[in-house]
Amino acid sequence: MKKIALFLLILSFTPNLKAQQLAAFNDYLNQFWAFEGGQFQKIEYLEIQDYQIGGVLIAYIDNGNNLKIYRNGKTETLLGGVPIMYTATDYLLGYSIYEQLNVYDNGEIKLLSTEADGYVVQDSLIAWHNRIRQTIQVYYNNKIYTIEDGLIYNPVESFKLGDNTIAYIQNSTKEFKLFYKGEVIVLDQFVEDLVFEAGRDIVAYIDIPDQAFKVFFKGEEYTLENFMPKSFQVGDEFLVYTDNLGHLKYFDGGEVITLTTYEPEFYNVTDRVVVFEEQGFFKTYCNNQVYIVERYIPSMYKIDWNTIAYLDQSRFVKAFQNCEHVSVSYEIVKELMLYRDLIIYVEGINQTKIFFMGQVFQN
Repeated sequence: MKKIALFLLILSFTPNLKAQQLAAFNDYLNQFWAFEGGQFQKIEYLEIQDYQIGGVLIAYIDNGNNLKIYRNGKTETLLGGVPIMYTATDYLLGYSIYEQLNVYDNGEIKLLSTEADGYVVQDSLIAWHNRIRQTIQVYYNNKIYTIEDGLIYNPVESFKLGDNTIAYIQNSTKEFKLFYKGEVIVLDQFVEDLVFEAGRDIVAYIDIPDQAFKVFFKGEEYTLENFMPKSFQVGDEFLVYTDNLGHLKYFDGGEVITLTTYEPEFYNVTDRVVVFEEQGFFKTYCNNQVYIVERYIPSMYKIDWNTIAYLDQSRFVKAFQNCEHVSVSYEIVKELMLYRDLIIYVEGINQTKIFFMGQVFQN
């Protein structure tokens, strides 16, 4: 584990939950710190083994192999001295002891299964295979749903998850299905060679023999292209793709627009951000407009939520955040990290700083 490493997730998109601004890091003495809403708090004096940051909590394995959480300024031990796996997301903490699967959701611990031999955790849902019952089950919105039963195999590898979607192929029937908002929807009755990706409120897919490029978006189905695109990437409620002619296109809200007719050397999508190359320029699409971020391609950049953070040619930190250019630092930076809209960077001798809401915070 690096001596200075930070991770951030900011709770968003769920107005009925209290938003947090959380980060965590190990200082040069390997003491473990939390950052919350502009305040720093030391939570472990001894070097910890591992940690993950969720939207409302920090989960970590301490020096004694205990699973702990930091939440609302306090620490709590969930499990003591046992081998475990865990995943923290924006809304949930899923963790297991062998085949016992638990979720920590909004302050409550719930036992999901004692027979889970494989599981995946996404922002607002957990899916797992029950070895004894031969079922695929999903925890979503405080309920457990059985989406497949009578199985003789574990189809977890066929899953693609978005924040609130699970797209998968039923191997025996070759049906392409989607779990969305508590319901299982059949998107295609029979698929042979399917390429698909899932995001928040969106699933994009191509059945290669058919060639057509299709999208499920917020309960509606669209055919975007009759010819298979060269590539596509899915984000939160949108997708970007290069069509069969190499044109870079953007789908959102049921409409497709062309970002550029020049085939980009690259493009990347994360959450609500897309960046792409056009004739050597570094560009993005924000608020219905294409912007030039830089007239060169930065050697290092990060994208997440509403932010592009990058090192300029002097190795200073700059950002394009909420459709605006921002200068973050004026010193040479050793490390750069971005988690949601928090920009974390290390200057000098292990001097870690956090840029959030236009301010720089330093412990």
